[in-house]
Amino acid sequence: MWLYLSLISAIFTGFTAIVMKKCSKDNLSIRLSLLGLLIGNIAYVIIGAFSTDVVKNFNIWNLIKIAPLSIIQSIGYICAILSIKYASVSTVSPIRKGNTVITLLLGVLILKDKLTLLQLIVSSILIILTILLSKTQKDTSSIQESKGILYAYGFVLFNGIAGFLNKVYINIFGNPLIVVFYYGLVIILGVILYCLITKKWNYINLKQVNYKGLFLFHAALDLGANLCSRFSLINGQVSTVSVITSSSIVITILASKFILKEEITWKKYLMIIGVFLCVITLAISKN
Repeated sequence: MWLYLSLISAIFTGFTAIVMKKCSKDNLSIRLSLLGLLIGNIAYVIIGAFSTDVVKNFNIWNLIKIAPLSIIQSIGYICAILSIKYASVSTVSPIRKGNTVITLLLGVLILKDKLTLLQLIVSSILIILTILLSKTQKDTSSIQESKGILYAYGFVLFNGIAGFLNKVYINIFGNPLIVVFYYGLVIILGVILYCLITKKWNYINLKQVNYKGLFLFHAALDLGANLCSRFSLINGQVSTVSVITSSSIVITILASKFILKEEITWKKYLMIIGVFLCVITLAISKN
């Protein structure tokens, strides 16, 4: 089951960058970031509250323990939006898949995830392919594009660490819905505190967002991707799950070609085929 959840997460993730690129036009990045965090995490809290006994057994210490994950993953989320805002999807999305390297290494070194020689080789090839996909894009001197690439590497760092921490907390609490309840509560409090200090309550006013339908669709895709990813970590190794979900780059790049009309070279097509074959090999080797 964890394998199917990982693949579903990859599909959802593959389209999130495309949808965000379309709705980021004529919208403030800070508004998209805060509203995205608020909407998604309100959903997390509601789902956790109604699906578990976490409210009855509420523990402030659990809230404090999960705070580092909430903060780190929120920073990664903001970096993801900013990277798409300033640069093309086909450029930054492959770079962002470098988060797999950090998650995989932390899983193997700290959680002692076990990989067979075949899985290690295929995982390494998949990581290399996802990183090289960004190298085939034409060089650009655009300051905006450079900012987008910088934020993409910020996502790599923070989301890579968050992917590892998700597995750690799921191991501790057992139920991913308990984790997302506390995780979501921390972020909601953080967003409210930010607006309280800055007095920028208009940042969380959905009425001021252009392309509301696309924005809400992005929030739904992101929510679904994260829930599937977290549930896949119950039985799946974080090192393997992170590699499989990185295959979302195939969907993202193909969608950027047909939906956003971004140019894709023949080299990228070959690498996309390689990524697909690696994912299939990993899936077969884990059954």
